[in-house]
Amino acid sequence: MFPLASINALGKVGLAIVEILIGIGFAFGLEISGFSNSYVLTGQFYFRNGRVIKAMFTAIVVAMILIFGSVALGLLDYEVIWVDPTYLWPGVVGGALMGIGIIIGGYCPGTSLVSSTALKKDAWFFVLGGLVGTFLFSETERLFHYFYNSSFYGRLTLMDIFHANAGTVVFWMTVAALALFWVNEWAVNKLRREDSEPAATPRWAPIASVVVLLVAAGVWAIWPTWQQRWNQVADTQAPLLQQRQVQASPQEVATTMNKTKQLNTVIVDVRDDYDYNLFHLRWSRHIPLANLESAIPEFKKIVKETPTTVFIVVSDDEGKATEAWKMLEAYKVPNAYILGGGLNDWIKVFGEEDLAEGKIMEAKANGNVEALHYYFEAALGSRYRAADMYADPENEEVLEKIKDQFVPKIKVKGPTGPAGGGCG
Repeated sequence: MFPLASINALGKVGLAIVEILIGIGFAFGLEISGFSNSYVLTGQFYFRNGRVIKAMFTAIVVAMILIFGSVALGLLDYEVIWVDPTYLWPGVVGGALMGIGIIIGGYCPGTSLVSSTALKKDAWFFVLGGLVGTFLFSETERLFHYFYNSSFYGRLTLMDIFHANAGTVVFWMTVAALALFWVNEWAVNKLRREDSEPAATPRWAPIASVVVLLVAAGVWAIWPTWQQRWNQVADTQAPLLQQRQVQASPQEVATTMNKTKQLNTVIVDVRDDYDYNLFHLRWSRHIPLANLESAIPEFKKIVKETPTTVFIVVSDDEGKATEAWKMLEAYKVPNAYILGGGLNDWIKVFGEEDLAEGKIMEAKANGNVEALHYYFEAALGSRYRAADMYADPENEEVLEKIKDQFVPKIKVKGPTGPAGGGCG
């Protein structure tokens, strides 16, 4: 699966050749698109030229369709692609300053370098100014350090903002780009100088627009469901289920929950409202199985912020929890485990006093393996003694007693993904 498992397989020389070829192609693309011409660049801001906007958004749309089309087909792992972290207000201010600089200087940093290779003197001075500005920034950053690092949102994408899958975003971003092309061309012809010729629309432009839109719709149509994602990883992950490598015993889960200094344990209860209200572990998060997929971005954000997070999915037995675990694995949420035996086994291990006092009573087997095997005095939720080990004055003794009663299954792994990257 791409990206390459190890780019170093090309060797230093091979890697250098690839980088040189990419650089040449990038510079060639900028040159033929007019990015090295300061008049063309600044013309975007006065609606007198639309070449740069069209070239830039064409590149964005093509790259977007190729990337997410490859993801949809299982050829590319999006999680290992670097996405620049978002610092909202520093980005807004920086973007505004950069826009002003482009209008005044006629270039952006990348285009000034391309133009300087064409021996354009104004580009040389722009590059020199950029180097001076970089030096001044490095020497004064401490004065606005807190603002520079403020409003941090991490890896934030349109999928996260709109709570939509990437296929949907690809389609509507393509629609928006095509609409921008036509509006920009109308504005250029409307506001052009009287002595200039109107911009002619190529005859093939409508056909190309329809083709691109159909391809984007195709990406939307084939975007995989979580079940299809699971099928892509089932060969490696399904054996873990069969060998019971991800079913952590109640004793191990209780011990893990108590390691608050080393681990951040997130208990995810995927049952329906009725069963959850009857009995649930204290501090557990109630996310019914039908709603779990929408919580995936939040889980990934938690892992980014706290890499030592462990997710324990819980249901009455193991049925729904297993489906939830498959979903988390399909979306590559790390450190996901199942409460072995579900809450039925949890109550069997820790519900001795509640059972003795008649607050919880064993039910006769009804053939429904996934159902709770107990009756409850009332729908007390987490107010049963078995639901809140921290409230037990003998908590330390209990943990000491059970520490040797299980085979450890939980192994914390850090999130996968690139350590750095980006443009510029």
